[in-house]
Amino acid sequence: MVESSVYRIPAVDLITFCGVVAEDVLSPHGALLLSRDADFAALSPSKRRGFAFSLLNAGVSSVAVRERPELSLNEILEVMARGKRPPEQRFRNLYEDAMYYLTSFCEKVFSGGPGTLQSFTLLRAGRMLAEAVAADPDIPLHLGFVLRKDNLLLSHSINVGLLSAFLAHRMFPDREMTAVSVAAGGLLHDLGKTYISEEILNKPGALSEKEYETIRRHPLVGEAALRKSGVTDSVMLKMVRNHHERMDGTGYPDGLSGESIPIAARIAAVADVFDAVTSERAYKKRMSGRKGVSLLMDSIGTHLDSEVVRVFVGAFGMYPPGTEVVLSDGRSGVVVAPGERGVLRPRVLLHRDERGDELSSAVFLDLAAAPALFIRRCAGEDVPEAV
Repeated sequence: MVESSVYRIPAVDLITFCGVVAEDVLSPHGALLLSRDADFAALSPSKRRGFAFSLLNAGVSSVAVRERPELSLNEILEVMARGKRPPEQRFRNLYEDAMYYLTSFCEKVFSGGPGTLQSFTLLRAGRMLAEAVAADPDIPLHLGFVLRKDNLLLSHSINVGLLSAFLAHRMFPDREMTAVSVAAGGLLHDLGKTYISEEILNKPGALSEKEYETIRRHPLVGEAALRKSGVTDSVMLKMVRNHHERMDGTGYPDGLSGESIPIAARIAAVADVFDAVTSERAYKKRMSGRKGVSLLMDSIGTHLDSEVVRVFVGAFGMYPPGTEVVLSDGRSGVVVAPGERGVLRPRVLLHRDERGDELSSAVFLDLAAAPALFIRRCAGEDVPEAV
């Protein structure tokens, strides 16, 4: 396993920390405030914030913590040995199973079959995705890699379902049904688009006013289809209806703002935007994962919820797993896991030297332990990265 290192962080940083407390935290008078081995990855953002401010109020300025690597070095090498970013067969199977359930559900909706059967199919798919992200912490390593080019809308829906379930699991680790409903809602968030022609959905040029209005109606169309099919789960219905609302109130279809937007819809919005901008489409080129994360952060307050984005960035870092990067010394590789000490210093599996030649064996590097190195740029980007 990758050895975990002990270091101190400011108490306020516990708000976004997802590792483990390394030592008992005592007040200046000797009272136990926080026990050793407290696992912050299992806490909701509100609980982490509560602990941070309680310690600050008690006069505790820093806390000893240690990383909790989500992947061992052997696991990383095993995954990477078969290529730069290959999906494991179990993950490919997860995609294929989700594709089957999602397609089956849509067929039942279109044919007007019994609503109870349709709801069962949808919840089965949601539970499958929720259980997958709860059981497999390396899910982020593969998100978006399996892409069905014959049906990009379904592939996007599965990615949003997985990302939404992942974020819900991080934010509400003790509420299993929330993750299940959020996963199912993410799968069906764009159901209304299945009623729109491919010509409009994949149009390379600007949409006409009429075409744009057709696109803007898809949340209402999707919600109506779900209700007609017998779905009554409020989380799913709100995700489908409200995932295009914006924090500043300029979204659609209801013009909701701030916390009046259901939290599940705010989660779906972050997942939807990230997968949309980092995926190739007929009408646009894909962004790198780094640019996708930057866009999320730039959208805080106007479009996206700050808490959801903070959880996303805390889990993925500024360089999401799978991002090809070039280091300041010229070596290159792929990000395999975010770092615990800073969103700009992830763990990287190097596969090329400074001349661009393939290394004889993979080199695992934790940038947190290499202060002289930094990511200069993502592969394919010419603009140098800031340190």
